[in-house]
Amino acid sequence: MLKISQQQQTLLFSGALDRDTVPTQWPFKLLKKLSGTVVFDFRELALVDTAGLAWLLHQVAQAAKLGLTIQMRHVPEQLISLAKLSDVLALLPLVEEDKGNAV
Repeated sequence: MLKISQQQQTLLFSGALDRDTVPTQWPFKLLKKLSGTVVFDFRELALVDTAGLAWLLHQVAQAAKLGLTIQMRHVPEQLISLAKLSDVLALLPLVEEDKGNAV
């Protein structure tokens, strides 16, 4: 199960972002309700797979078309590893946390 809740300009992801849950978020309409910088907060995301990674890359592209900037915070190591393996890590707008790690 995937839950995405909105708190102002932050979207909080919890649960799993995978091949089973991605179709439930298609099309993703929350971006159209936002403006400026949008934070994707993954602190409660338990699982992500390649379908989830592809979905996130699509959202980054869609946000750019809408004139939005996405910042990804508390990114799970699993997502970073998948992005490295897929050679798309540079496409993810990761935010450096205070402790100096991309999270």
